[in-house]
Amino acid sequence: MRYVGVDLHKRFLVVRAEDDRGVRKGAERFDSQDRSGILEFFEKMRPFRCVIEASCSYRWFHELISPLGDVVLAHPLQLRAIVAGRAKTDKLDAALLARLLRARLIPEAYIPPRDYQELRDLTRTRARLSQHASSAACELHALLTRQNLRLPFANVFSKGAQRWLTGLELSEVDGFLRDELLTRMRHYRGEMAKLDVLLEEMKERFPEHEALTALHGIGLYSALLIIAELGEPERFKDGRKVGAYAGLTARVSQSGQQCRHGHITHQGSPWLRWILVEAAMKLVRRDRQLGNLYQRIRKRSGAKIARVAAARKLAGICWVRLM
Repeated sequence: MRYVGVDLHKRFLVVRAEDDRGVRKGAERFDSQDRSGILEFFEKMRPFRCVIEASCSYRWFHELISPLGDVVLAHPLQLRAIVAGRAKTDKLDAALLARLLRARLIPEAYIPPRDYQELRDLTRTRARLSQHASSAACELHALLTRQNLRLPFANVFSKGAQRWLTGLELSEVDGFLRDELLTRMRHYRGEMAKLDVLLEEMKERFPEHEALTALHGIGLYSALLIIAELGEPERFKDGRKVGAYAGLTARVSQSGQQCRHGHITHQGSPWLRWILVEAAMKLVRRDRQLGNLYQRIRKRSGAKIARVAAARKLAGICWVRLM
């Protein structure tokens, strides 16, 4: 068995291998576009186990190499905790990854199946478009505030609000800014509508969304986002692990007799954390148990901590419904 460490970059990758006895092979560097050269190298390495760090560019490499051997995805944050305080080059990185893989010390990250990856791409893109549209709406409100104007509509995206904004008599500069913001908002909303059509078609591949949409405050998009970010629910032991995965658990610092609980970790998926908080604040109005939890913690510790606690509880509820 050969153990191969890969230091993967956007434009190139550096590969270092060693065998069961720890004998290293020379480092190899490949251009990311040289797929035939990469495949030829790994064909010669068979049988092998390969390790790469989780990054935005790992997916193409995993799909290319996984048919030839076992590919392990290393958790970058936990990996840094293991290898901190050393000299750093691409060759050393690849060699160290191979050594840790041979010693079975690689902290593995989750690789979701292709269906979940595609769903993640769609739901995250829609979330970004929604954020961009909200940002443009905030800029539009700021423009009105500078002119001492107040929008007579609750929803800036409504047709009435759009007509009212278009009919405003403003200076040449402010008129240009107003038109640009309205154009941007219409663009984002239009792209979101296209994505909603794709998500409507994709829901047939994830029938478990019905278990989540039964909860007040969770619609189709929210349900699919939660499903995409969680991946296969059976990989979690219990609901508390889901809350930790979403970064909704507090940091703990313990030394001797002292134990301090800090702010939440913010590790894991920010999209999952965001949608759980948004959905929890709607669900507390209808669900008696979750509402009581929220009110009890709010009186004791404040609204911000209560929102996090409700979202953490909702993470466990969603996991139970998806199992």
